[in-house]
Amino acid sequence: MWRKISLVALIVVLALGIILGGSLAVMRMTPPDAKSIGIRNGDIILQTILGTQGMAIIAASSSPYTHMGFIKTGGKEPVVVEAVGPVKETPLTQWISRGVGQRITILRLKGITPEIARKAAATAKKHYGKPYDFYFLPDKKSFYCSELVREAYAGAGVTLGKLQKVGELTKSSAMDTIIEQRWKYYPPCQGITGITMEKCRRIIMEQELVTPASIARDPQLEPVFSNYPLDSR
Repeated sequence: MWRKISLVALIVVLALGIILGGSLAVMRMTPPDAKSIGIRNGDIILQTILGTQGMAIIAASSSPYTHMGFIKTGGKEPVVVEAVGPVKETPLTQWISRGVGQRITILRLKGITPEIARKAAATAKKHYGKPYDFYFLPDKKSFYCSELVREAYAGAGVTLGKLQKVGELTKSSAMDTIIEQRWKYYPPCQGITGITMEKCRRIIMEQELVTPASIARDPQLEPVFSNYPLDSR
């Protein structure tokens, strides 16, 4: 069973490699110009960042999107509000340069108003400085990227994405590696007598989270720009 799941994950990763453009050399692009894109305050932006966690997210969600934030305008230059450790604002050009191939997708809430964008930014600002949530917990003491976007828009009365249990996502060797590395420090497993990795894994599988792909696929959002070769949602 695990071999089948791992094979599925491998196929997903290889297929996404083709979607992203093959080699890193081919994928590297000139950063898109914010003015030509026509970005607006509150636009949601997604990218691909690799690493063990990134590969686990790609396999789990069948999507190349591993990181996201939302755009805030009005200053000298646009910034991306993101949860990356800590929750903060990052200049848009710098944010884009971090992603694989500098590829991005920008989505916009249908019918968004300046007030919705303002409330989303104000909600996120309450959490500036909070650390990254490596355990994907809903306690608001720390945040992971898609959780912050969902929380910000919830503050404006909009629910984005679908909560899913970890066990509902596609498992992979990358996910196994993350669980092996983190389970001893996973808060819900702390203080349980006789806890083992397998017992803790069962607890982890019941945890709910929201993935970047889940938000990207939300029908309330419409595409504004993407330099991914194919529709990656």
